[in-house]
Amino acid sequence: MSFLNLSILWLICCVATAATQTCQIEDSKFYSLKCQELSSLEEINDFPTKKLCGLEIINTQTKLTIGTVNSSLNMPRLSFLYLSHVPRLELLSEGFSNLPYLMHLNISGCGVEQLLASHFPTVCPIIEFDTSDNKLSVLTKDLLSKFSKLIFAVFANNSLTHVEVPYMRSLGILDLSHNNLTTFNITLGNCPYLRKLYLNNNKLTQFQITLPAEVVDSSVEKVLRLKKLDLSNNCISELIENQFELLGELEILELSGNRITTLKSAHFAGLTSLRHLHLASNYNMELIGHTFEALEQLETLDLSYIFLENLSPHLFGFKQVNKKGRYKYLPMVHMRKLSLTGNMLQHLHPRTFKKLPFLDTLLLADNALRVLPAGLFVPIRNLRMLDVGHNQLIKISRDLLEALSKITVLQIDYNQLSYLPDLNGTLPNLVRMDVEGNPWQCDLFAQTERWLISRKIAYIKHDYDCI
Repeated sequence: MSFLNLSILWLICCVATAATQTCQIEDSKFYSLKCQELSSLEEINDFPTKKLCGLEIINTQTKLTIGTVNSSLNMPRLSFLYLSHVPRLELLSEGFSNLPYLMHLNISGCGVEQLLASHFPTVCPIIEFDTSDNKLSVLTKDLLSKFSKLIFAVFANNSLTHVEVPYMRSLGILDLSHNNLTTFNITLGNCPYLRKLYLNNNKLTQFQITLPAEVVDSSVEKVLRLKKLDLSNNCISELIENQFELLGELEILELSGNRITTLKSAHFAGLTSLRHLHLASNYNMELIGHTFEALEQLETLDLSYIFLENLSPHLFGFKQVNKKGRYKYLPMVHMRKLSLTGNMLQHLHPRTFKKLPFLDTLLLADNALRVLPAGLFVPIRNLRMLDVGHNQLIKISRDLLEALSKITVLQIDYNQLSYLPDLNGTLPNLVRMDVEGNPWQCDLFAQTERWLISRKIAYIKHDYDCI
């Protein structure tokens, strides 16, 4: 093939793959456009922009530049701007400051390395801002102070090492997850309506709430109204006593995937509304005394994979103190789910779950239990799901099964069981039983299998499970 022919072929390929710039109306009533391969907002020529309310840009080959000085941009009513399909976004000095009505801005995945206060109008109306999956390293107080009306803010999956949170009256959700933060400090009163704070998957060693000097000795209500705080998958090795005492309205606390080695009741002081506590995958955690005695409203407790070797029979129970200072431990009547999966438990005291009468789900899989003591499940007759799979159980007594009158799912797989007692008259609500992975004696298991089939209970047992 000649050089001329090769040149022509190359030219044809370039033309065929060249970016095609198009715009089309997405919603005529709301007046929104979807455009492709724009290099600037000023390139929208085929449609009037003065009344444009929404704009989405999809670029695969074209870099988009926004914020030219002395721009002719005329979009005074633009309130929705979605740029999440623009992998290369360049913000010049003016940024979005020429969009005075912009309320919803998504620049996720645009390769942005820096945001400046000058990129936004003096009175910034943005209420929803998603800048996740970029390359940001710093969020300054000067920048964030611009967002006085911001409600929903997502800065996840960046490279943030420093964040300064100013007074942001309207902020309701702040997502700073998957960054490189080593410290984070929030001042009481700066975000009075903050309800959800995501700090998971950073490098935090501590979480701190600061009281302003003018508040410390005043009669101002000292409560941060957070409902959910996610600190999971950080580097926290120690909790400070009373560090959550200002979070009286907190309902969900995520502490899984840290390095916490010791827990005691003082660590959870003030969490009077807490409903869900996740502590999974910490290092060799020691639970001291009545660790959860202050958590009257607790519904879910995850203690999986924390290398527990022993479980005190006094661990659970809500501490009620009367006016004379006398106290007693009452049942935790709101508790519905307890996970102890993946620990090193070899024994359980018969009274371990005495203070959890309304427990619905109990997960004890992946431990080293050889025996389940008589009476263990008597206090929790509302149990509907029990997982004791992947242990070393050699026997399950009929008395234990008789206490499980409401159980619907029973998992006893991968133990050392060779037989089960007579099941007639037991487990009236059972719909599924996991039995695989046990060294069943075929003649003894045959009776159990007939019972399972007659009750139409779902189960799996491989032929090689029977010896």
